[in-house]
Amino acid sequence: MPDLMTMPNTDRSVQKAAQHPVTALDPDWRFHFDLKGWILLPGVLGEDETAAIRAHVLAGGSTFTGPAQVLLDHPAVVAVLDDILGSGRADPDCHPFRSENSFASIRSAGWKPGSTDVPHVVMDARTGGPMSYQCRNGAIYSGLTRVVWELNPVRAGMGGTSFLSGTHKAELPFPQALRVPDNRHMESYSCPAGSVFIFTESLLHAASAWTDTEHQRVAIFSCYNSVWAQWHRLNLDPAIIAQMPSQRQSLFRGVYAHDFNQESPTAGTNRTYSERNRAL
Repeated sequence: MPDLMTMPNTDRSVQKAAQHPVTALDPDWRFHFDLKGWILLPGVLGEDETAAIRAHVLAGGSTFTGPAQVLLDHPAVVAVLDDILGSGRADPDCHPFRSENSFASIRSAGWKPGSTDVPHVVMDARTGGPMSYQCRNGAIYSGLTRVVWELNPVRAGMGGTSFLSGTHKAELPFPQALRVPDNRHMESYSCPAGSVFIFTESLLHAASAWTDTEHQRVAIFSCYNSVWAQWHRLNLDPAIIAQMPSQRQSLFRGVYAHDFNQESPTAGTNRTYSERNRAL
């Protein structure tokens, strides 16, 4: 099994990772996620599955439908999110976290970002609150968490998401040198198609111009949050959710933990989804 927290930077590393897809999390992944604010799981999806999802996205398909839908609660992602956003206990009826947002991004050579090229965070460690990163008494709470599925190979320095490890816990103001696009302090990563990159939105990160002329960047960006907070206004069509398995539907339930209204479809603990209980 490849080192899940190692950031490969060469084509040779990409090929090696592709030959040994990840089947389980390294037992030390929590330490590295807390230390760095991110983990990379290379080669999670098989070639056929990756190709089917990539074709769906390139044809304009929604990330909430077709073969892409399974990525919303893919076991590799759930294993991480259960720990950093939920209770850490598997539940056959309900995910202990929520899906906030998901979209596909297709970038060809020459693509340039807008304002996201400036390194930024949603809410830094000094601010606190439900969107920020916290780790106390051995328990991680990642607030708003970003999951990026790479459906084509990514080579470091050619336009993948850039970030600065450890800044999710920075207690001091960021130096101005870090607020400049493509500054030398930012890091990147390489990975084969079918990999997933997971990071806290409290980590300093940015988008960069895509310069790889061999491959487009075909990626799915998804966001997750706790059941007690909401950042994005999703407004997903209930008809799309209704076609999902019940556990997956729970990703789109309302933002609360307990309901005292006995006529509510979710009276008591907020675990299920209905149109009367859907998140905005």
